[in-house]
Amino acid sequence: MAASISSANDKKRRYRMAALDLDGTLLNSNHEVSDATVDYLRHLHARGFVVAIATGRSAACAAHIVERLDLSPDVSESEVASDASEEKAGFPLVCTNGARGVRIRKQHSSLDNPNPFLRQTLVIDEELFHDPLSEELTKKTLAVANKLGLATNYYYNHHIYAVVRNEEQRELTRRYGKLTGSSELYCYLNDGDDDGANEYSEDNLWGYQGAAQLGPPSKLLILCETSKVDAVTELVQQELNSTDDTQPPKANVIRGSPPFFVEILDPAVHKGRGLRRLCESLSMPLEEVIAFGDGDNDLEFIEMAGCGVAMKNARDSVKGAAKEVTEWTNDEEGVIKTLQRFEREGRLHFQDS
Repeated sequence: MAASISSANDKKRRYRMAALDLDGTLLNSNHEVSDATVDYLRHLHARGFVVAIATGRSAACAAHIVERLDLSPDVSESEVASDASEEKAGFPLVCTNGARGVRIRKQHSSLDNPNPFLRQTLVIDEELFHDPLSEELTKKTLAVANKLGLATNYYYNHHIYAVVRNEEQRELTRRYGKLTGSSELYCYLNDGDDDGANEYSEDNLWGYQGAAQLGPPSKLLILCETSKVDAVTELVQQELNSTDDTQPPKANVIRGSPPFFVEILDPAVHKGRGLRRLCESLSMPLEEVIAFGDGDNDLEFIEMAGCGVAMKNARDSVKGAAKEVTEWTNDEEGVIKTLQRFEREGRLHFQDS
């Protein structure tokens, strides 16, 4: 009886915000956002409905999508220096799986670079929160990756730092760069021609000392072949966390999506926590948020939102946690078709209504 009452209340609730995962959710299998999706999200935005992104990507790796949606305000330098900019708060983004939250705005720039952040046509308007890895967890993760003979992405600010020791490792970084449109963000810390582990030790952080001197990583990402991702996820979990369930975890280890990498975060960090902190900054009740996702990293995110929606192509664990499962996959524009249904049913709240 209680479940049916809850379901009836959910049908009556009106939502003011949608938080969208990218890969496997908003983006199709070519990692692109369709014209129809862009048009509809702009329609929602124009009516005062809040659209946000919550992704495992870094802010710079999501920049092409933010630019394509074009929901960020264009704030001039004179407005930034005045109170006028407060009325044009930047586009809300939770990135690196909840480790960082930012507001993004557009600005004019004459720089030439493929990435909107590096050419400065998109800039961080405000950093809302940031929870990077500790020095201890960073060292331990790099040691585990070195032991497994795998390359690691080290995320600091807009760049990805990597040590590659052979062509197989370099190809995986190329694959990740192509997936996220982030090839220009890579900074290789070695020439990639050596295959001997003797040059790498704890003394130089297995080749990552140059990156560590810049600051702690928002996350670390261990690259591997798809056929090995489940085994690598389990091994990393065992190495970083205690097998004693009574002990608190020392790392949040996530199987990547698409499955050719494993992500490591601060143990308290996940997308759900990032969503909550973003909503606090927006004075937006979580109960009035719809969250869309598909992967293991979306589990807490789906659970914490007022209405968690799993894509038709989502992993079973995510579908089990969701209030709804879409009739459509990410290749069938499942996000906007579901939002359009909510709009027809009167379940979206607009500022102009």
